[in-house]
Amino acid sequence: MGSTASRRQDRRTLERATRRVFHAIHVSQGKDAAILRRLSTMITPDYLKVPKGFFKGKACLDAGCGSNASVTRNLLELGAAQVHALDLDSSFLATAPRRLRGFEGRYKLDVGSVLDLPYPDGTFDFVFCGGVLHHTADPFRGLRELGRVTKRGGMLHLEIYGKGGLLRDVTSLLRRRYRADSGFKRFIEDLSASRLRSTLRWVLAEMARRADPLAGRVPMKVLHELFDQDLVLTVKDRLQAPAYREDSEEEVVSELRRQGFSRIERLSRYPRYGNIRRFLSPLYNDYRHPLARLLYGSGLIQLKAVKARR
Repeated sequence: MGSTASRRQDRRTLERATRRVFHAIHVSQGKDAAILRRLSTMITPDYLKVPKGFFKGKACLDAGCGSNASVTRNLLELGAAQVHALDLDSSFLATAPRRLRGFEGRYKLDVGSVLDLPYPDGTFDFVFCGGVLHHTADPFRGLRELGRVTKRGGMLHLEIYGKGGLLRDVTSLLRRRYRADSGFKRFIEDLSASRLRSTLRWVLAEMARRADPLAGRVPMKVLHELFDQDLVLTVKDRLQAPAYREDSEEEVVSELRRQGFSRIERLSRYPRYGNIRRFLSPLYNDYRHPLARLLYGSGLIQLKAVKARR
């Protein structure tokens, strides 16, 4: 009994810490029109390989919607009849409505956890959960909950971190350093695009002062594009999130099959970053490429699964 209570308390502590980190990141994202545009156009019929009018009349769930409810807006713009946007605490209730203006009456904001969804079985035609489960205490419990609330014949779209890769090893090392080294932690907390660009200007000035010919061939405008606030927030996401779990594609697919899903397909997209990550977009898209496997292992696992009708 005590052990169960302790696990629940640990889970609540993790959820509070996770929400605190991501609310700060999302509020910063909300000030950048380019970031918001990218995040609210990620779901398309072409990406999901469905007909153009697929979302018309559908009841949808955005599980772990974030403070800006970007995918909620995305689904509403695609014609969803109703979207429930759920996140861990009430902090998003102040920010999400600003992003959902014009869609009043077609969305509902709910406070709750993906590990205990507050909906009856078979509620939704389409369920989205992107970048959420790997931050939870029990990703497979979350998978079971997502499966439970998906209607028979309905679709679940899931994005969850996979296993392996050299960059994951580096990130894990930096995450440990962030927790153990107060100076490094302060550096990451204070990191911003303006500070990064200021440092780059100093580097170029020093190179020029010492007659490095490359200094005059690197336009500062290009460096400003490559090192932007979106990149800074990605770094903070990777290092500040309390949990970043890894699961194999095989484990995730097996659990989906146990939940009655069939027609399970891995998807990929070519993300449109404005910063230096644009050089990695081909690898994000072609996750089977040898270099992608070396750097990212199984990568960000993006799955589309349809729940069997019987």
